[in-house]
Amino acid sequence: LREYVRDDDVDAAIQQLLHSFLSAQKFSVRRSLRKSFGKFLNTGNDRAHLLLHILQEMFRNEQMYQIIRLRQRNASEDLAETLEVQLDELEGKARERRIYDLADFLESDAFAEAGYVLDERR
Repeated sequence: LREYVRDDDVDAAIQQLLHSFLSAQKFSVRRSLRKSFGKFLNTGNDRAHLLLHILQEMFRNEQMYQIIRLRQRNASEDLAETLEVQLDELEGKARERRIYDLADFLESDAFAEAGYVLDERR
């Protein structure tokens, strides 16, 4: 347990409260309430999309850096190595946007479907 409450803790509590409240409603009312409270229920998907966008931006920047570096060496751009970004950098950029836990994202289908691989040995 932490000594303080973060934004994602509050978001999770609100989401849990809404899920419980909605599940106690009649089906006909539940649909309209789910529509009304939808923005509070989909925070996990929103975070995954935001993290994917951040990761894509980091890889674009890394690719540009590699291309510039190869051009300075007068080497072919086809010789570019596998692109890598540091997990610490991604975690830092996520913290700037108040996302503190990346474990679910790194194990998600969205991460894998985007073609990313986490190399835990590095």
